[in-house]
Formats: sequence, C-alpha cells, structure tokens
Amino acid sequence: MKIFCTASDDTYITNKIIDERLRSTDANVGKAGTLDLFKLYDENQLNGTGSQDEISRLLVKFDLTKARDLMGSKLNINSSKFSAKIKLFDVRSGHATPSGFTVIAHPLSRSFFEGIGKDVSGFKDLSVANFLTASIVNGSPSTWFKSGANEEGSMNSNDIDIIGSGTIKSVDYFFYGTQHFKTGDEDLSIDVSRAVSGTLANKLPDLGFRIAFSGSDETDKKSRFVKRFA
Repeated sequence: MKIFCTASDDTYITNKIIDERLRSTDANVGKAGTLDLFKLYDENQLNGTGSQDEISRLLVKFDLTKARDLMGSKLNINSSKFSAKIKLFDVRSGHATPSGFTVIAHPLSRSFFEGIGKDVSGFKDLSVANFLTASIVNGSPSTWFKSGANEEGSMNSNDIDIIGSGTIKSVDYFFYGTQHFKTGDEDLSIDVSRAVSGTLANKLPDLGFRIAFSGSDETDKKSRFVKRFA
C-alpha cells in the first residue's frame, strides 16, 4: 500500500545579495513557481569587499492526514516494511544545473509561514518565512534561533530550528536523510522514515522539513546554481 501526502506549505529562504548593496534576508518567496536550491561563492560582493557566500534552503510541510487516518488499521509504523520518502521533482529551466552534490533533509523544530511573495529576481516581497524569521505569532515575529533555520540539536530541545537526533525508548536515532545527486538532473527522493514515524507517533513535532546542501557542499569554495524543484 502506498499513501501520497502532498505538501501543504512550501517556500525557500535565502540571504542572496541584491545589486551588491544588501541581502534579501527579509524577503519571502512562498508563492514562487519553483523551489530553488543554490549556493553562490564569491559571485557578488556586498559593498564591494570580502568573500560573500549566498545560499538558499527549502522549507516543506506535508499534510499527513491520510497517514494518521490509517494508524491502527492498515498502517503500522513499527513494521520493518514501513518507509517514507520526500519526493520533489526536477524542473528543467534551461539554466545550468550543479552536479556531484549532496542534499540533507532535517525535520523542523519550528513552524513556518509559507507567505505570499513571488519576486525571485529582486526579492522585493518582504514577509515571512524568510532567512531571519520563521513566522508571526500574536503579531510578533518568531525568529529562527540561527539565521537560515540553521540551529541543529536533539529532539525536545527548546532552542533549535532543526532536529538532528534523539532518543526514543532508550534507543538513539538520527532523524535526517540524505541524497547524493551525481548528474544534478535527478528528482529528489530522500528516505525520512524515522522522522515520519516519530511524527506519527507524536514523538516529533509535525512542522515539516528543511532541505539544504549537506556539510561542505554548503561551505566550500564552489558555486552551485541552480537546482530547481517542483
């Protein structure tokens, strides 16, 4: 049996440099047509000096209602046959596509607003979610603990953006999944079985995933522009 749970919210956040004058850290692209994952190294210089990396990270939340409705009947999350994958589809846009990179998906520890921004050239639609702020709660901004939703830690921590690991019934788990893109035109298909089973069992918050370049692929001296998903 296969269950398809579609995304209910999705966007990407970025600190891209605009006109070598400012960063788009407060821009929202929640209604953009694609999810753009990129990293730029020394392509633009903010105020003309220094090494100025630019990155984006994807935020995606799935509606797990179909899975929850089958809990206790047809769906057994404790079965060795249970599996869950995030699926995003490659968008051929005519732009160059990076190759030989790895992507990592972490469950989010904070909720985010998709937003209504559409401007992906000048990034002039200012709203949340963005690189600094996850959502608005009771009229006040709820900021990421580390810009770019980049504070990782253990489950049940109160000061993290993404969940890396945790202990359930005295067993230690890693909750992230990875995928290597050899040619760069592959669809995304990341195994997140532990994260989804933990969410369905109410051990992890149901807040979605942050998808980003993994490890040195986000920090090395190389540009990766642009991998587009739908």
